[in-house]
Amino acid sequence: MTQSTPAPELIWGRHPVLEALKAGRPCQRLVVAQGSHGPAIDEIFALARQAGIPFDVQERTLLDRAAGPQHQGVIAHLAARAYASFEEILIGLDLRTAFLVFLDGIQDPHNLGAIIRSAHAVGADAVVIQERGAAGLTGAAARASAGAIEHLPVCRVNNLGRALALAKETGLWITGLAPDGERSFTEVDFKGPCGLVVGSEGAGLRRLVREGCDFVVQIPMGRAQIGSFNASVAAGLVLYEVFRQRRPTSG
Repeated sequence: MTQSTPAPELIWGRHPVLEALKAGRPCQRLVVAQGSHGPAIDEIFALARQAGIPFDVQERTLLDRAAGPQHQGVIAHLAARAYASFEEILIGLDLRTAFLVFLDGIQDPHNLGAIIRSAHAVGADAVVIQERGAAGLTGAAARASAGAIEHLPVCRVNNLGRALALAKETGLWITGLAPDGERSFTEVDFKGPCGLVVGSEGAGLRRLVREGCDFVVQIPMGRAQIGSFNASVAAGLVLYEVFRQRRPTSG
């Protein structure tokens, strides 16, 4: 059910590139813009020399053409990224603290990266994405994740409904997030083993995915006529609630 190897990729931005090198991602080549300097660039150069990674110093306009103006002076040519095996993630879960994040058709790589960043920050075990009709682990997603993409397993499955069923069989309670959810997200107990499902930017949760959830929650809005939150913002709010409930209390 899992696709293991996407195409080779470029990532850019000082923090994403630095985190990729620190994580030991195989890197074929670095390109650095002339005049780039600072602690992050110095550390990138040091890690490249240590690992024997070739690097070129080029005109900034050449990097602009390859990655747009947001490259921050550095681009890494990386070997293909391997997605994690969903089945192996399930086997390795500690059911006292298990927490998975499922994304039902998130199409914007910036939203994907931002959700991965938030999921990593709150201690999720993995993010699970749909194979078809959804953003993958591209350079844009890597930059939006601010390096978290190098430290949090991401699984890609061809049937998200089946993945939810397997997670439930393992012992997780599944909560979906939708504008018309039956209750507020603050009314759900996230302390036990659980999963959160976030729908796509336009369509939200698909019917069969929604039916696979034990609960469907909403984020109460003060001004309903404005609409709902952006997908990554909505996910971040609920992810923090999971963290808040699980955070050890002092005393």
